[in-house]
Amino acid sequence: MLKFKTFIPETIDTLHPIKPIDFKWFNKAIEDFKLNKDKGTHIIRCPGVNSILQTGWIQRTYQEIKITTKGDKKSFTCAMTYNQMNHKYGDLLCHYVSDHPPEMLDKFKPMNDYTLKTIIKIQSPWVAYVPKGYKLLQMPVSYSDENVFTASIGFLKDKCHLNVPIYWHKLNGEHIIQKGTPICQYLLIKDSDFDTSIEIANNKDYNLFKNVEVN
Repeated sequence: MLKFKTFIPETIDTLHPIKPIDFKWFNKAIEDFKLNKDKGTHIIRCPGVNSILQTGWIQRTYQEIKITTKGDKKSFTCAMTYNQMNHKYGDLLCHYVSDHPPEMLDKFKPMNDYTLKTIIKIQSPWVAYVPKGYKLLQMPVSYSDENVFTASIGFLKDKCHLNVPIYWHKLNGEHIIQKGTPICQYLLIKDSDFDTSIEIANNKDYNLFKNVEVN
């Protein structure tokens, strides 16, 4: 069994199965589809988008976070509404926002020109117990409404903290991450080994795929 647990009871509703209605743009697309459903291709019909928006779990922020950058591509300041260091488990949780310096990644894999060299880290109150034989993929929120930051991607196993390193894309100015903002998505993936092949398609493949819906 996959278990998610939070050390702050008030945050229990900030991690839940992902669903399309989590996103403002998707609700807007639904309304547009109702008016244009007979006009052919529409994002609402895309099986790839629909399936990823209904797979896994989503973690949201449980408090407001204000991030201010100064244009030097490295430094930032933050302000929050609650200091989780004051919680009874504060020694484990630490501050809700911390960071990894540029030496952590940018030194080896330089960030894009529009991304802060310092990685901002959300110190989540959530932990997970991942069942043996599986790994938990932590990834950016699929088709998120948010474009100021992007969660990093990686696998988590066994007992793990659900902290979220994020790449920050606003290099000069202030941005507020509102309480309840989706920050990352989780998918449970089974460990497995299997054979693969890479081949040239033929007429048989053509006949199999000619009626398959194109994404």
